[in-house]
Amino acid sequence: MNNEQDTVISRNILENMTDGVMTIDLTGQIITFNAPAAGILGMNKADVLGKKFAEVFFEREGNDDFNQAILDAIYDASVVHNRTVTFNTGGKTIALSLRTSFLHSEAEGGLKKVGVIAVFTDISELKDLRDAEVRLTDELKSKHRELQDAYLKTEEANAGLEAALRKVQVIRTAATVFSIILFVGIGLFTWNRKLGPEKAGGPGPGASAQAPATFTVNARQFSSALQVTGALDPIHIINVTSPILGKVREVRFHYGDIVKEGQALVIMDTSEAEVKLSEAKASYIKAVEKVRELDDWESSPEVARARRSLSKAKLSLENQKKNLEETERLFKKGIVPATEYEGVRQQYLGQQLDYQSAEEELKSALGKAAPEHKNIAALEMKIAQSRLRELESQISQAVVKAPVSGVVIMPAGGQDGKEGRRVENGISYQQGELLVTIGDLSGFSVRSKVDEIDVVKIKDGQKVRVTGNAFSDVTLNGAVRAVSSQASRAQGGGGGAPSFDLVIAVDNITPEQRKMIFVGMSANLEIVIYEKADAIMVPVSAVKTDSGKRYVVRKDGQRQEVETGTTNLDSVEILKGLKAGEEILL
Repeated sequence: MNNEQDTVISRNILENMTDGVMTIDLTGQIITFNAPAAGILGMNKADVLGKKFAEVFFEREGNDDFNQAILDAIYDASVVHNRTVTFNTGGKTIALSLRTSFLHSEAEGGLKKVGVIAVFTDISELKDLRDAEVRLTDELKSKHRELQDAYLKTEEANAGLEAALRKVQVIRTAATVFSIILFVGIGLFTWNRKLGPEKAGGPGPGASAQAPATFTVNARQFSSALQVTGALDPIHIINVTSPILGKVREVRFHYGDIVKEGQALVIMDTSEAEVKLSEAKASYIKAVEKVRELDDWESSPEVARARRSLSKAKLSLENQKKNLEETERLFKKGIVPATEYEGVRQQYLGQQLDYQSAEEELKSALGKAAPEHKNIAALEMKIAQSRLRELESQISQAVVKAPVSGVVIMPAGGQDGKEGRRVENGISYQQGELLVTIGDLSGFSVRSKVDEIDVVKIKDGQKVRVTGNAFSDVTLNGAVRAVSSQASRAQGGGGGAPSFDLVIAVDNITPEQRKMIFVGMSANLEIVIYEKADAIMVPVSAVKTDSGKRYVVRKDGQRQEVETGTTNLDSVEILKGLKAGEEILL
């Protein structure tokens, strides 16, 4: 009675499960197939129970993954298999989460194999949700890329507008100075013309002669600079990538935090990696067993079975030969009919074929231990071992640490051109995908752009004074680190003016300066194009030109030819021809 109750309870449990359950005995016959299994696979329970697995499932097309999983479970009794496979129900293709294992029963001398059990669940909806999540993630990344491109275009337009405004201001200042000089010159010319007759006839009554103005030449500090703008970035950028394929389990930083070298930033979820590690361990164990089996292949069960089959076939052939000889002797004496003799002879010929087949089977079994097969097995073992060590190493790096001290900033993009994402719990990352960026704050770098007119004035190593509206009391000393040798134009066509990328480096800052200056602040750059501590400078109006040669007039009225250098709005540098202390006429 108890056995019957147990049987009824077991059957009810089996039929009321949400998962499909199918069991197959050692002959390949399906002995259990519950109602959920029939519903999931779209099959009639009565058409499945009691029939051979191959008879039911091999005839259906598109189910190779499902069939192979069942066969793997039959051939490999020592391992529990977990797979995701597809199944064609005839009307649609569904995704199944399939788990297979071998069934055992207690018997004298140990456990006895009785069959295979397969438990499966329809995860089609879950798979569709995952696919939808991937598509949504791709769309969000695309939108983020579009927004970033629009932001960059706006920044480039603002930088170009600021440069244009500065040039307009310089031109306006120069025009103003020129206008003043022009009006003063016109005034002096008119005044001199009015006084001309008086000078010709000598000074008139009550008038006094006016001496020409003089200028004393002196040496002074002189510099010429180019003004551009940019934004402060860390002096060095270090990208931190995901060590494994998996999801973020815990985030231990905020963007903008100052972190120290070795500080934990992200903890990755290792569940997927651990599953792969288990599979890798199983593969490595199988590979090791395969190598050992081939090393001792002569005494393997397969070779022993082939030898027994050959011995059995040989014994049967000898018995059949004796039977044929006896029947032939009786046939010749007329005791047995010809049909009986022919039947015995055909049996002997068939036994000869069985013997030849057994010989070929033994030869084939022995051939599996050939040197090339051993080499392949050894290579597979090394590959499995390498994969195992790689996964163990990845799991040991699940805690992602800061490689250097610095500030955590939002990554702009990885080496593969993909944009960085904000790290949050639950987000999946590929192995090697960019996680975060660490900025080295021992100094700053400033990226800017210059036009095709100014780029020829800039050289590596030129001094740069860096100021900013947000840190007006601080002046940083930097230098030109790099100038692009190729122009870039605004995106969307060739209508934009060409510009050249420029990188300024501020190698060192003091702790006090660091407290006042932050990554991303705007910066005004004054690039020193030319600088001289003891330049001989004279007013622009003192230098005159005659027949392509420049000269000044000394105090005694003599011309002095000079060589000029850099010019600003009101002064010109004299390279040759004058010394400090000399006086010239204006």
